[in-house]
Amino acid sequence: MVQLGWKAGPEQFPPTELLEYAITAEKAGFESLDVSDHFNPWSEEGQACFSWT
Repeated sequence: MVQLGWKAGPEQFPPTELLEYAITAEKAGFESLDVSDHFNPWSEEGQACFSWT
């Protein structure tokens, strides 16, 4: 059986915006959420949140 998930990109969006996207993904039927756990952003323009909190 195929299960669809959504990939959150904390390097690209602020945490509050990612939370809104995650809630929307859940309402749309996505069954899982994946988030990277980088301590630093990939670029100076990016962001990085501590995903384990």
